[in-house]
Amino acid sequence: MFTCEYCGKELSTKTVLRTHQERAKYCLEKQNKISYDEIVCSFCNKGCSTKARKETHENKCSVRIENERSELLMLKVLEPKYNSLSEDYKTLETKNTSLLEDIQSLKIEMEKQRAEIYSELYNKEHIFAHEQSKRLVEKSGVTTTTNIKAKNITMNALNLSQERLESIKDTYTLKHYERGGIGQADWVVDNVIRDESGTLIYKCTDKNRKNFIYHDDKGNVVTDIQAKKLKEAILPIMNTKLKEFKKIKCSELAEQSDDESELLEQYSNLYKENKEMGNEFDKRLVEKTYERN
Repeated sequence: MFTCEYCGKELSTKTVLRTHQERAKYCLEKQNKISYDEIVCSFCNKGCSTKARKETHENKCSVRIENERSELLMLKVLEPKYNSLSEDYKTLETKNTSLLEDIQSLKIEMEKQRAEIYSELYNKEHIFAHEQSKRLVEKSGVTTTTNIKAKNITMNALNLSQERLESIKDTYTLKHYERGGIGQADWVVDNVIRDESGTLIYKCTDKNRKNFIYHDDKGNVVTDIQAKKLKEAILPIMNTKLKEFKKIKCSELAEQSDDESELLEQYSNLYKENKEMGNEFDKRLVEKTYERN
């Protein structure tokens, strides 16, 4: 008989003793080769002698199997409810999207109607002022040429044709470009929306909503909500100048600094500000074209 030196158990042969010392759980624990606190089943907490035995046990663990069966039953019960809630969510999402679109459409329509009302009022006041002037001329018997204005809005037509803008695009200089949206707005005010006498023929009627009006070549009052028509006319003509000035500024900035990320940010922001004609442009345009009555 051979006695185990760790747990005291007697075994018949050395081979059996060696097998016992390598596999017996209580003997391994005596040898401090295993801690059942560390190698236990994740489902029933049963101790295992090795990780391999743990994995084998967990594959057949009755507690795990029962838990999975319960979860499966729960999923089957909840699935119809989940599908129903999912459909309700999709329906609400569709309604919400539709409602937001309706609100946006309503806002746009309200802005258009508001601008049309402004235009109608200005036209009526212009006609009234013109009739008054005619009566005064007829009374005095003096024939004269007058520049009739109604609320500072003249009847001179604003020419936004591509041919006209192409002919004046070179007046947009690098100095304008370097000042971003403000410089671009100043260029527009000085070169695009004045008549030959220097009178503004494009006016802001609502500075909060950034709405403008001007007269077309037929004498009709055109409403320009947030200056969209003006911007759409200018940008195609300006693209060549913007690319030209971007290259010049890139070269200049590269000579001033070696920080590539800083340079990239500087000329990208400058190009973007001119290209988009954003908030700075809008603010400056309103400031230059809005006049209190």
